[in-house]
Amino acid sequence: MAEDNGGILAVGLSGDIAASIRAQADAQARAAALRIQYESLSDYQKLVDDLLASLQKSPAHHGKLADGALPTGALGAGFPEADNLYKAYKTVHNELQKLSKGLAVQIEALGIAVQSASGGYAEVDEETKRRMGLLAKQAHDEYVRDRDPYAKKDDIPQPNGKGGVLG
Repeated sequence: MAEDNGGILAVGLSGDIAASIRAQADAQARAAALRIQYESLSDYQKLVDDLLASLQKSPAHHGKLADGALPTGALGAGFPEADNLYKAYKTVHNELQKLSKGLAVQIEALGIAVQSASGGYAEVDEETKRRMGLLAKQAHDEYVRDRDPYAKKDDIPQPNGKGGVLG
């Protein structure tokens, strides 16, 4: 009978130990996954920061694009084709400036988001939260629904001005 009680006690104890070992293994696996995610986010943030720096140094930066604009009449004057060509050039040039500026805003916002994800949004200082809110508002204000191939009616979130979105 002592063996039976010992057997029952041993099974119960071994079940608890096995559950504890499994729980510890699960916790270690989750911690390793978080470590990998943090390293991945850190690597991704470096990639984003490098992209932003490259854009700012490149001729595609919106400030440099503005400096390289052709003056009126540079393509000819006095005939409608030259005027039409200049209007088309000016339109493309302005759109490239907007694209460059929009990319810079999106890359900066993505960098802040990656940085926030590594430590949690609660760990982000107030200035960074304010900057993220401004970037979200700017991106929203410059959004052109007609150019978005993925836009559906009534599904565009509104920025709340604090780095988040409404509804």
